[in-house]
Amino acid sequence: MTKLIVASDSHGSSMALQRVLDKEQDARALFFLGDGLRDLETACAPFPGLWVYAVAGNCDMGALEPNEAVTSFDGVNLLYTHGHLYGVKSGEERLWYAARSRGVQLALFGHTHIPFCEESEGVTLFNPGSVGRPWRGQATYGVILLDKGKIVECRHENVPALWE
Repeated sequence: MTKLIVASDSHGSSMALQRVLDKEQDARALFFLGDGLRDLETACAPFPGLWVYAVAGNCDMGALEPNEAVTSFDGVNLLYTHGHLYGVKSGEERLWYAARSRGVQLALFGHTHIPFCEESEGVTLFNPGSVGRPWRGQATYGVILLDKGKIVECRHENVPALWE
């Protein structure tokens, strides 16, 4: 079983991201979906063994990270992107088609600051929400469990409070 952490849109809240990493120390990798790459550097410093996959968001000016990438974990192909280039605030269709055309089973995206998970025709779209600046409700991140080519679970978790 492979555990992945998915976070996005920290917007200056490296401490929130670090609290997530403190809680989820058994994760194999972190996927950071943009808008807070400097926060990512700060938060990940205490976790040198963590595999980190990151893309630039629309607020990550001058970033060297790509806008999107594809990788594979435990037999599951993943596309990860911030989402702004796919117009996800207006709907997820373009992202779904991009994932499907690339043979991807799981597409991770941020940008909307709203948690989202939906599967259609073998493609799961997953947005962890915002780890630092949610548009409504709690700050959230995602936990994904993979096993032998299957997505076992995609869930949203609240970012731990300072006193937890």
